[in-house]
Amino acid sequence: MNKELLQDNEPIHGYFELTYAQYIAIPRSVLQSMPVEWQRRFVECMQELDDTIDWRQNYLVYLRDNKGRFMNDPLADYNRGRRRIPHKGEFTGVPFLRDI
Repeated sequence: MNKELLQDNEPIHGYFELTYAQYIAIPRSVLQSMPVEWQRRFVECMQELDDTIDWRQNYLVYLRDNKGRFMNDPLADYNRGRRRIPHKGEFTGVPFLRDI
């Protein structure tokens, strides 16, 4: 965890680093793979955002590889919340996103 980033006056800007990205897309399966206490903090932040800003729209997200080419999204099927994504350092023997 980058504690300096958390102390920054513009932590979201810092989190995006020097990219020109305007959005961050996080697959639901990734969020649900985090510990339940983390999920509760995330939901609390999202509820606070919803209470503060009228921002919800219907966005459509496409996955691209590191060369900018469209590719199939291995997480596109929601699987009713049963999918869990391995955490860094966990070996499952199953290839995942970095291996695709």
